[in-house]
Amino acid sequence: MIIKTILIFLIGLLGYSEWLTGTSYLQRPIVLGPLVGLVLGDMQAGIIMGATLELAMIGAISVGAYNPPDLIS
Repeated sequence: MIIKTILIFLIGLLGYSEWLTGTSYLQRPIVLGPLVGLVLGDMQAGIIMGATLELAMIGAISVGAYNPPDLIS
């Protein structure tokens, strides 16, 4: 259980690394969802949840001074 927690923490850290590596879209739910599903052992549920959240946040892109809602949490 602690290993899964550490791996999910590292995936969350990867999502927040956009501020370090530039806009690489690693923070999008369609990318992070399957990774979390893989760690938890249910990749199909991770893909479904990632795609569902991506549909909700499809237009949330940082343009100019606009800050979209937090996608990673």
